Amino acid sequence: MNECIAYFCGNWIPAHSLNLSIDDVGFRQGVTAVDRMRTYGGRVFMLPRHLARFDATTKFLGIDSLPDPAAMVDLINELLTRNRDWIAQHHDVGITMFATPGVVGSPAPTLALHLNRLNHSLNQQRLTQGQSLVITDVVQPPAASWPRSIKVRNRLHYYRADMWARSAMRDALSNAASSDVIGVLIDDDGSVTETSISNVAIVEGQTIVSPEADQVLGGITQQVVEELAASESLTWNKERLSPARFAGADEILCMGTDGGLWFANSVTVAGKKIEAKMTRNPAKIYPLLLAGFAKRTSELGSFDVS
Repeated sequence: MNECIAYFCGNWIPAHSLNLSIDDVGFRQGVTAVDRMRTYGGRVFMLPRHLARFDATTKFLGIDSLPDPAAMVDLINELLTRNRDWIAQHHDVGITMFATPGVVGSPAPTLALHLNRLNHSLNQQRLTQGQSLVITDVVQPPAASWPRSIKVRNRLHYYRADMWARSAMRDALSNAASSDVIGVLIDDDGSVTETSISNVAIVEGQTIVSPEADQVLGGITQQVVEELAASESLTWNKERLSPARFAGADEILCMGTDGGLWFANSVTVAGKKIEAKMTRNPAKIYPLLLAGFAKRTSELGSFDVS
């Protein structure tokens, strides 16, 4: 088995040796900017957009002296080149980059890049069979703490939502088909926002509706799906969505880096599990967007660093 190599603060090291000092602010206070990408057909998908979001996050957190975007492209290029054999074993892979203010007392930030395996069988299952969603009582952190537009490693709220969801569905988890369950976080008014791995949107007739932009992390995959919807002359609105409206939609879309585009097959609200309509009736919008997304990931919008 080939060794996976990671980048850490100017050095190329075995990925299993990558670690943070206990004196790193990223460990001591959880101050960590992060962005996650993946490849499709060996190409990094939407790299410029991911780099722009990472730059916005690091600027908000005051993490300075990082490589500029051109240098980051070179690092990602080298990361993939050094791991060419490892990638060949695992097909398309995930790419994670993260930065912290560094070790306490040091002027230099911490910067790391590494690869991760993708669960291709689970992604395929979600794409064809869907995923169960549970609307939780876990509320998103307020914008006064940090804006939801930045991507950070402090994910305690996501972790709690998924714990809540698993607990709510414990009786059903003996059935392997229902074991893929994830929590949906809410806003302070009770409206739905997102999950730990995806943005969400509903379909009502020929209209797609997703939570308001300031309620969620601006997902790169959702941006692409929005563009695909526009190319099909579909209306996309951003509104606050009540749990009842969300659960009663014609279709429910999920969009995230690892899985791309998939759908929800059920929604549990206040302990009541509701089978998604698209699993009872033929879906119309999801197959249309999925076909467009498959074409986009194979032909357009990718950044080839090979």
